[in-house]
Formats: sequence, structure tokens, C-alpha cells
Amino acid sequence: MDVTAFVALLDELDSGDGALTERLGSELPAQVRRHREVPARLVRARTMVYHFPGSIPTIRNWRLTGAHVACLIEGAGPARGVLRLLRGLAPRHAWAYLDGTRGLAESIRTRLGADPAAWTRLQRQLASFHGLLPELLEEAAEAVGDRAVARVPAAPRAIRVEMRQLLMLLDAGTLAALVPHLDRRTVVDLARFGAPLPPETLAWVVAMASPRERATLAKARWSRPDLAAALVELGDSEVNAAVYLNAHTSVAVRARIMAAADRVPLHSSVVARVRDNTSRSMRLPALWSGDPLLVRAALLRRDHTSTSPQECLRAWEREGYDALTALFRPYHYEQAPAPAPFRLPRYRSMLLVAVEGVWRRHGAEEAARLVHELPVTPRDKQHFAELFGREDGPERLRSEIAAKTGPRVLVKRLRRPSPTQLWPLVESPWIDWPTVERAEHTQPLSGAAWGLLASGPGCPDRVVPEVVDLSADSAVAGAGRWPTGPDVIVPREWTGNGYTVAEPARRGSAMPPDHLFGAVAPAARALNTYGCLTELTAAAAGSLRYHDHLRELVGRHLGASTEARVVAMRLLPDFTGTTEELLATAAAMTLVDVK
Repeated sequence: MDVTAFVALLDELDSGDGALTERLGSELPAQVRRHREVPARLVRARTMVYHFPGSIPTIRNWRLTGAHVACLIEGAGPARGVLRLLRGLAPRHAWAYLDGTRGLAESIRTRLGADPAAWTRLQRQLASFHGLLPELLEEAAEAVGDRAVARVPAAPRAIRVEMRQLLMLLDAGTLAALVPHLDRRTVVDLARFGAPLPPETLAWVVAMASPRERATLAKARWSRPDLAAALVELGDSEVNAAVYLNAHTSVAVRARIMAAADRVPLHSSVVARVRDNTSRSMRLPALWSGDPLLVRAALLRRDHTSTSPQECLRAWEREGYDALTALFRPYHYEQAPAPAPFRLPRYRSMLLVAVEGVWRRHGAEEAARLVHELPVTPRDKQHFAELFGREDGPERLRSEIAAKTGPRVLVKRLRRPSPTQLWPLVESPWIDWPTVERAEHTQPLSGAAWGLLASGPGCPDRVVPEVVDLSADSAVAGAGRWPTGPDVIVPREWTGNGYTVAEPARRGSAMPPDHLFGAVAPAARALNTYGCLTELTAAAAGSLRYHDHLRELVGRHLGASTEARVVAMRLLPDFTGTTEELLATAAAMTLVDVK
């Protein structure tokens, strides 16, 4: 029995004196009686609703769905309060938010588009509008075509977040057409929170930004890798340091910063962080730096020693390789040889990149010293010795690097069953996206591979699919954007016969009250959604149009008949039709005559 649906219908059909509850008596499950006494919780604490599949209630297994989000948009008010509610739910329910807002995004695109007059009117009415979001869009659309308004002013502080939330729903093409009409501060704010802005717009934002705004953009939590790459192109050491030290920066962007270290000197804070950090995402890009100390910091082992990375590197600087080796001891055998203090990179190409960078910036002698201290094979040592002795050695080494890297090598690595999370982008900071897309048409990459590529600058947007194949090796559907989490993962739910992926909310369409109660079957499913909406909006000072619509249906079909209400409650668990059909069937079985 679906307890949430049962309670939702019981609350609607029962009178104030509890006559229906008394009439049902022992037919009410104990779980329903207990559930009715539980007060509605706040939205932030409401992560699950009682829902018991099967005949015996055992567990709580409800989650927010796209249908709930679509219903909130179509039937809850005021518009600003609904946006605030959805913003609070989005981080933990990314799929539900993106799926349920498809209908709203389509309405914004078709009704408002890139018209500055419509967006200006929307911005003026949003703070005081008491109706629904679709009604707000309809009123704002009346201003479409007003040539007197050519620019959308910056949003007031009170509704700045809500306006950003609506603008983030626009597709890349519509947003690009609207950007020339937006205030510069609005565009900077959109770039900071990861809106799909074209590269030329991001370059303009970075060029026009003040030093304070550049620092804010470099430290942004939700910005896209394209923005970080545009900031790196400025060639400013302090901006590069802020980008590099940002915990959410892609390793590909960090590798670009390190590769440009001979042109743009590294900031002292970056050097200090790489020297005294155990994070692989912070250390591995230093293989591109060409600095002997930073390259060794990237390859330093973190096992077989209790000494901090900074102390290890200080020992190497002051006393050399032998002093560093003395800090490492085997775990179990006293007579075993001491482990090498440095590891080899996962890919041989990165070893070549590290050697080439040190050779280019510090000469062949320093590069030979690096090769001597790394645990390379005798064959590789001989190969490097031959290169160091040739005049065209650097060119031959760069040719070898080019042969072992590139988009084809990247695609080959990503097609492996479990692609590593760091090394492919460390090896390929610059990606030839047309080649990757052509390879995708030949043999599609996995969801995990695209999730990794999404952190590379210039990655094309992947639309969250309406239908997800459960047999796929990953349920990751794409990169998330504010206000959702960093990744969009299609949830799976247990149905009794196995796990199934989440069903889209009418493929992103709207969910008005007449559809929920007149088209969604079985009735328990629609009433479950209605009960969840009631509890989600209980803490908000707003209205839910579904209350009025369901009350109208009850009055139209059942009138004041207690017998018909009892029959409706008894039919609910096994009824396969819609809610309106349930009420009509109960009325027909009890011969209710509503005049």
C-alpha cells in the first residue's frame, strides 16, 4: 500500500470531525494512523516521504522526481517562492531539477526568447508577483517586441539569484543572442556560475573585468573550464595562481598553467602548494613545468615514509638524492632494498614531457640527472643517453612526444573499461574536440568518459537524455550546472523485480492539475505525487493549485456522500485508472447523485 497516497486522499475526503476515519476503523493500517500524527517537516529536512511498495510496508524509499518539480512549477505559488524552494532541492536532486524544469525552459525560450523588453518586464514583476511561474511568463511575454526597451538593467539585489536561476535555464543559442542586451555585471555573474556562454563572450568578460572581478572569477565554484582557460590566457601570475589553487579547477587547466611557466612565471603560492601537498590533482600537472623540483614533487612517493612532502624535497635540495632515499624504508623486511623515492608517471608520454621540459629550461645535464634518479628501465636510460648526446635530441624527443599523444591516443585511453580520473587530461591539456566527436560517431564513449572530458576546456555540451539505458556502464548523464551538483546522475529505483532508471516527467512537459488527476495512472501514483507536494510546500507561505482542483473533483463526483468516500478509499490500493476515474467509479458504485 502506498501510504503517502492513502493519507493524501484520506485528508481530502475526511471531514473535520473525522467521520471517514471512524467509519473505516480497523481497515486503516497502523502505519497510516501513525503517519497522520506526524507533522509536516521543513523542506530542508524533507528528503524522503513514506512510500511502502507492495502489500507490507517495510522501508522508506521515496526520492524527488522530475514530476514533483514540474508540478511545483505548474501548480505552486508565488513564483519567487517556488524558485527558492527548487533552488534548495536542486543540489541533492540534480536529475529531478533538470528533468522537471525542461518544460519551464521551453516556455522561457518560446515565450521570452532573447527579447530584452520581455526580460525587463519579468524582472520588474518577479519580486511582487503572487501567481504561478507560467502566469508570470505569460504577462512578461506581452512586452515582446517593445522597441523602446533595448537593454535589460542589472537585477536588484533582492531578486538577483532568482533572475540568475531563470537565465541559467536558457539554451546556449538563446543566451548568446540575449547577452548583448544584458548588463555587464549580469554577464559576469552568469560566467561565474557556469552559464553556457560562447568562448568569445568569455574572452570579452575576462578582458573587461576589473582585477577584483577577475579574482572572483578565478576562485568561482561553478564556473566552466572555458572561463578558467580564458583567465589563463591573460598571462597574469596572480590570476593563474588563483585559478590553480581553486579546488574545482580542472587538471587540464592546471597543466596549461604549468606548461606556460617559461613565459608566465609561477606564483610563489603555487610552488609552495605543489611542494607541500598530497593531492594528486595539485601535483601531477607540475610534470609540464620543466622545473626540476616541481617535477620531482609530482613524482614523489607518499608511501614507505612518514616524512612530509616538503621535508622530503628540502632534503633533496640540501643533501641530494641519497639523503632523500634514506627517508624511505620498506614496510616488512629489514634487509630489503630501500624503495625508490620517486614513481614513474602512469603514461610513458608524461615521462618524455617531464624530461623535455627540464632539458628545455635547464639543459641536458639537469635532464640526465632527473633520468638517473627515476626508476626507469635500462633500455630507457640508454635511449635518453643517446638523445642527450645528439644535437637534434630535443627535436627528436618532441617528435616522440607528439607520436605518443594526441586525440586518438586520448580516445583510446577513454575507451578502456575504467578510465582513470586524472592522467588522460594531464596528458592532453589541449584537446582536438572535432576529432573526439568524430570518434564518438564511430564508437560512442561511455558516460564516465564524457564525465571526465567535461572538465576539459571547450568540451561540447551533452544534453541530458530523456531516456537512459540501464545496461549502460554508467548512469552519469552529464555535467551539472548551478544550482545542481557537479554531475547529473540518473537515479535508479527498486521496483521489486530489479532496478530501473528514473522515468522522465512526461519528457519534460508541464504538469498542470488537470493532467495530474486526469491523465496520470494509477491513481495512487498521482496521489503520491500530490501528497509529496503538500508536504514539500507545507513550510512555504504559498498556495498549491492542486488543492483547489482536487477539492473541485471531489465535490463534483462525490458530493457529501460518506459511503462514496469510503468506497473510494477501499478502491485506491488496487485501482488502475486515474484519480478522476477513481472518484467517478466510487460515485457510480454508490449511486451518488450530485446536483
